[in-house]
Amino acid sequence: MSGTKITAKSQSTFPSSSIQSLQSSNAPRSFSAQIIKDMSKMTGHSIENAARVMDSFWDYVSNHRDNWRKDTHCLQIPKFGTFILKPRSKTFIKKQKIGKMKFLKSKFIFRDKEGKWTKSEAAKARINFSLSPSVDLKSLPSPPFEQPSTQWIENWTGKGHSRLSTKRRISVSINERTGIPLKEVHVLLNCLFQATLSAIKINEKVNFAKRGTFIKGNRVNFKALPSFEKKFGLIQ
Repeated sequence: MSGTKITAKSQSTFPSSSIQSLQSSNAPRSFSAQIIKDMSKMTGHSIENAARVMDSFWDYVSNHRDNWRKDTHCLQIPKFGTFILKPRSKTFIKKQKIGKMKFLKSKFIFRDKEGKWTKSEAAKARINFSLSPSVDLKSLPSPPFEQPSTQWIENWTGKGHSRLSTKRRISVSINERTGIPLKEVHVLLNCLFQATLSAIKINEKVNFAKRGTFIKGNRVNFKALPSFEKKFGLIQ
C-alpha cells in the first residue's frame, strides 16, 4: 500500500475542450496551459498525460494530512521549493505566544502568556512557499531541459515508499493513481518543476488555474486561491 496519497477528488484544470485547444497551434491563454504544452513538447509525451500529471501534482500538494511532514507542516521538494503552513498574522503570534505552536484543523494553537492553549482568527493558516536554497533563478538553464535519470525505476518493486526521495514518491503516487507509466510520469513531473522555475525566472507572476500564483519579488512566494485553500481545508 502506498505511503503517499493523492486526494480522491481530483480538481481537473483541463477538460477535453481545453486539451483540444492546447493541441491546436493557438497560443495558450494561461501559464499553466503553456507549461503543459512545453512539458509535452520537450518530453515527447502527450498533452493529455502532461495535463494529468500537473493536475495530480497539485492534488498531491493539497493532501496535507497524508503527504506533508507532521512536525514542520511542510512539503519539501528538492531543487524546486518548499510549501509550508504559516499563521496569517506573524506579528500577533509573535506577541502573544510562548513555546511551540501546534496545527489543529485549519488553525495553529499556541500557549499564551498565561500558559493556556489558545486559538485565534489571527492564527489561521495560509500556504507559504520558498525556493530551494540550491535554486538560483538567474543561472537556470534554458529549455529544452535535461531529462532526469529513470534508472531507479528498473529496480522499483512497489514497496518502500518511505525510502524514496520526495520527487520519486510523488511520481509513484501519480503513477498509482493515473496508470500513466512510471517513467513517463517521472520525466513529465521533473519537466513541470523545471518549466515552472523557468517561467518564474522571466515573469513576476506565474498563475496555475484553480490553484494559485507564484509571485516573484525579493523572494518567490505562492498565493493560493480560495478554491484551493478550501480543497486544502484551510477555509470552509
